[in-house]
Amino acid sequence: MIHQEKWFYHPRNQLIMYALLLIFTPFLMLQNFMQTAIGRFSILSYSFLGREIPYLFSAILLLFIVLLILIRRQITSYRVASFLVVLLLLAIGQSSTDYYFKHKFYELQHNWHYFAYGGFAFLAYRYFSLQKFPTEKIILYTFLSAIFLSSFDEIAQVFISDRIFDICDIGKDTWGTVVGIIFVQYVLRQGKDMQGWKIRHRHLKDYFGHPFSLLFLEICFAYLFLAISSLLTDMQYWFIGIMIPVFIFLILFLLFYLSGKPVFRIIIPSLLILILIVQSYFYARFKNDNIIYNTYGLTVYKGIPIPFFDILIFENGTFRLVDKKHEFNGKDILTLYSKSSTILLIGSGRDGLGGIGFPEDFEVQFVFHNYTQTGMQLIILKTPEACRTFNRLKQEGYNVVFLIHNTC
Repeated sequence: MIHQEKWFYHPRNQLIMYALLLIFTPFLMLQNFMQTAIGRFSILSYSFLGREIPYLFSAILLLFIVLLILIRRQITSYRVASFLVVLLLLAIGQSSTDYYFKHKFYELQHNWHYFAYGGFAFLAYRYFSLQKFPTEKIILYTFLSAIFLSSFDEIAQVFISDRIFDICDIGKDTWGTVVGIIFVQYVLRQGKDMQGWKIRHRHLKDYFGHPFSLLFLEICFAYLFLAISSLLTDMQYWFIGIMIPVFIFLILFLLFYLSGKPVFRIIIPSLLILILIVQSYFYARFKNDNIIYNTYGLTVYKGIPIPFFDILIFENGTFRLVDKKHEFNGKDILTLYSKSSTILLIGSGRDGLGGIGFPEDFEVQFVFHNYTQTGMQLIILKTPEACRTFNRLKQEGYNVVFLIHNTC
């Protein structure tokens, strides 16, 4: 019995079992009653002082209070500050993905990636530290093993009925791993192993030999991957969804590294200032002209060039990049309806392959607006024609929400 307990509590075996659990979770979720039950449990609520309060949120809050009481003697200002950073990073991850779904931060079904891989980072630390690895190697091995595990998990789902490959899930898992590393190193360890806060180094290899600079690079890459993968969740874009964040990360890292050299300390800031001045000039010149150019893979809005990604322009003129898709499900459509008051304009791509899933297959239709309880005009046109229609409607003073599919 003692031998069996030692086997179970060994950090290596716990890490292996936890990794297997992460892999087999999609198979377990194939049981429709489980997925439905988790989703319903997340939204169950009770009424208190005229407000609906989710049971799950209350349970998490109660658990957090109990935990604070139990560990009150270990609470320090350093740990509190570090924990607030962890919460901030979780909030950033939450706000950077699943725009159409509008998930709450406490919903288990959609946000478990962050917590699941945060737990993986903790167990990986226990095992790698037992092997006497230096901190930088623990951080690197944890990060790489999490990416491998998450990628394997998503690829396996290609061959499972009712499951899909979603590169955004890999992005969430990667972000959860980074947040878990920060939690371990700064909340639990209070930064004792991080060797200071130095980021810039003279030699490239030193960036990977110093714990904090390595963690900083992982944070940058993980966020790029998370943000871009959430815009390219369709499986047909998986390769682009990997290459774009890798390319941007390498360019930014190279610029950051070169900015430490005497010659580039002038060249790089000057180049950035020049780009900012040029962009500011074009924005000031065309800010009242709306869409000034559109072609396959490129839209110029108010003087701002936006390549490849799909764009959602709000009634007040601001915009954001959104998930690139041809077909919209019920939740996507409800989110778009919630942003519109009178006219929702859909640019379905150069060849009109997008804009699928709305009530009728007509260019112009009227739909019932669930939020204003009134009728709303829905217009679906090929993107070049939709851009011209958008400019005309804005000039006539209409409030328009415009979704641009920026390719075909």
